[in-house]
Amino acid sequence: MLFTGSLLALSALLHQAHAAPGAVEVDKRAIATGTCNHDNLYRSFVDPRTSASASLFCSTYIQSTVKTAATTTATVTSGAAKRDLNEAAKRDLAATTYPAARLSSACSCILTAQPTATTVFTTTVTTTTTVKPAGCSVPTPIVKNGGFENGLAPWIVASVVPPYPDYAQYESFGVKAPGYNSANAFTVKDEAASSYFELDLTQTITLCPGQKYKFTAEFYMTDSHDTPKQTYLTFFVDNTQVAASQVSDGKGPPIVWTPLSGTFTAGGSSATLKAAFVATDYLGVTWGIDNVVITPA
Repeated sequence: MLFTGSLLALSALLHQAHAAPGAVEVDKRAIATGTCNHDNLYRSFVDPRTSASASLFCSTYIQSTVKTAATTTATVTSGAAKRDLNEAAKRDLAATTYPAARLSSACSCILTAQPTATTVFTTTVTTTTTVKPAGCSVPTPIVKNGGFENGLAPWIVASVVPPYPDYAQYESFGVKAPGYNSANAFTVKDEAASSYFELDLTQTITLCPGQKYKFTAEFYMTDSHDTPKQTYLTFFVDNTQVAASQVSDGKGPPIVWTPLSGTFTAGGSSATLKAAFVATDYLGVTWGIDNVVITPA
C-alpha cells in the first residue's frame, strides 16, 4: 500500500521497529491479551505528526485482503524530510516490510480508539399554552339576568336620545314578549320625529384582568319602512366594541332572531357592558335582545 509525504517519520520508525529482535513475538502477545502494545510501530501511528495519515492508511488496509505481509512505502519529495530523522533512515524509506499481524494489530488499536461520529437530529416542538391569571375567579354567570327572565335589574337604561320621558309618545322600551326561545327579551322601539335616536343599556360585570372572554347574544331588528341601512346594534365592554350587527340584519316583520358573537380581553377586574341601540332617521324601528352571555374563551 502507498501513502505519501506526511508518513516520513512513520516509515522511519516502521523500519527501526522491524529491525528489532522479537518484534513479531511481542505483537502476538499483544493480540492474545487483547491489549495495544506500545512498540515503535504503534507509537508511530499515534504520533501527532503522522496520526492523520496513519488513520487513513489503516482504514484502507483493514478493509483489504492480507495474506502474509504488508509493505508500506513512503515517497519523499524535495524539502519534505523532518529534521529529527537521520540520513540513514531517509535513504532507507523506500521499502519497510512488516508482518501483516503487526500492522493489523496496530491499525486495530488506533481505529478502535478513534471517536465515532454521531449525527444528532434536533426536533423543535412549539407548544402554545394559554395561561390564565393566577388566583383569579369571578362569580358566574358573568352577565346577570342575561335572558331578562327576572325583569330588568341589574341592567340600567343609562341614556336615551332624544331624552325620555320628554318624547315618551315616540319612544318605548322594557322587558316584554317574545324572547328567543323564552318568554321575554329586552325591546326598544323608536318612532320619534328625530334624525337620530340612541338608547344605551348597561350592566357592570366582574372579570379577571388579562383573561380572554367570549361574548354571545341573540337579537332582532325590524322597521316599518324597511330601511335597514339606518339601524344599528352594537355591544361594548368599556370602550372596546365586541360585537355589532350588519347592514343586512335589519328586516321588516316578522321577527327574525340573529346570533351575535365576539371576543375581548379584560383590561381590569370591573367593566361596563353596554348595548347601544341606534337609528339615524325616523323609521319606526324595533330592536330585541336576549340570552346575553360572557364566558372565558
